[in-house]
Amino acid sequence: MRRFLTAFATILSIAVTGAALQQKTGTLKGKIEDEKGKPIAGVEVRIMSSRDRSISETKTDASGAYSFEVAADEYTVSFQADGYQEGTLQEMQQVEEGKETRVKTIRLPKATHTSLIRGSVFDFQGRSISGARIKLVRIATEDEAKEGKHFKGLSRDYISNSHGEFAFRLPSARARYRITAAAAGYRPDTKEVDVNESEAVPVAMTLLPLKKES
Repeated sequence: MRRFLTAFATILSIAVTGAALQQKTGTLKGKIEDEKGKPIAGVEVRIMSSRDRSISETKTDASGAYSFEVAADEYTVSFQADGYQEGTLQEMQQVEEGKETRVKTIRLPKATHTSLIRGSVFDFQGRSISGARIKLVRIATEDEAKEGKHFKGLSRDYISNSHGEFAFRLPSARARYRITAAAAGYRPDTKEVDVNESEAVPVAMTLLPLKKES
């Protein structure tokens, strides 16, 4: 009888613990469509926790829907799909325990770009850094600065994926971009990259650790 009671107590403890863990999570759901309102399947959707910068990834189903079961926290939402413009939502999404958070439907415009900047973020030992914030800004080329030419501004934000990778599809034109990578506990790294028409340019960002105060 004592052995039975011990086993029953263990099972009950596991059940209570499981229920408690379930109560600490919430659901983040959304849908991605094209400009005409048709669902886009296979979009890579990535969310990053604001608390511990952990990353979860999934892909949209045939109806363009995606869903995450995650711990209660605020999350940054990024998305990428072949043939469409990628990006990151500016507004963070709050997930509460036991509740469902619905992200406003995202409509992706077709990518008319043929130039590409693709890269990875590493630490000083060559290990990839996921969840790094990547900022891309169009800046003047040497000729544009010298001649005082006006150029169309462009700014993009992105979050590196679980392999530390990022990509920006850009207008097919000669241009210069400033790229900055930043992550908690590291000093930011900034590079200036020149891109020609229909060119793919690789770039590696290396983040050095912040010096600890003595």
